Amino acid sequence: MESPQQRKENEEHQNEVQQPQTHLIQLDVEETYEPPIKRPAPKTFGDLTIIFIFETIGTGLFAYGIVASNGSDILIAAYLYAAIFLTCKFTGGHVNPAVSFSFYCDDTISSWTLRIYWTAQLLGAVGGAWIAYLILGVVTSPSIKSTNIEWMLADLCGEAFGTFMFVLFIHIQVHEQTRQTNNDIAGIAWISLALFFSRQLSSHSGGCLNPAMGVGLELFEAFWLNDTTKLANFWVFLFAPLFGAYIASIFYNSIYLPLLKK
Repeated sequence: MESPQQRKENEEHQNEVQQPQTHLIQLDVEETYEPPIKRPAPKTFGDLTIIFIFETIGTGLFAYGIVASNGSDILIAAYLYAAIFLTCKFTGGHVNPAVSFSFYCDDTISSWTLRIYWTAQLLGAVGGAWIAYLILGVVTSPSIKSTNIEWMLADLCGEAFGTFMFVLFIHIQVHEQTRQTNNDIAGIAWISLALFFSRQLSSHSGGCLNPAMGVGLELFEAFWLNDTTKLANFWVFLFAPLFGAYIASIFYNSIYLPLLKK
């Protein structure tokens, strides 16, 4: 049998052996710790109301400009400049569901705020088309010239790639880590110039790059002319830009930013 002295020595020895093991377990826990996921700050009812009002007005102005421009890339970029200038202090100047979706993807805005943006943008596009009809007597919307599979695929790729480039330019300009200029006037000009060049990448589909314009203008034209066939291919102008914006958000946060930090 062990004496009390031997038993005490054995217990002390076991404690010495077990102590570093406990320390190792603690280190493992610390290594697997992950910081909390960033979440956008909640918006008040007043904030959401302001976003809704100004996004509706800004998108309506841009929709009117698209109809009035008769397809001119320079005029469309100029109207985008005016729309962003009018709304940027209140809403960020999205005037495009794809842009709003990209900021939702990187947790800048919440899902509820995204719904407010989308509702206002669609309403603004329809309203802008109506005002353009009242003033100019013109009803027009983006359209797909052919349902041939190769043509449709070209339209999908053009809308997605053009939106990808446009939204990527926006992320580069609006985020502090990559901002090219702190001057608001120059920053809006940079974004308008990005739209001008991005439309050249999607000339096959007319360079819509904006689901609110694609869906809103087609809805108004289909209703006004009582011709629902105008809505047959609206999904191209809806899903392709959203996909392009999603990829742009991932590319900016996962590739562009990390490469700059090296």
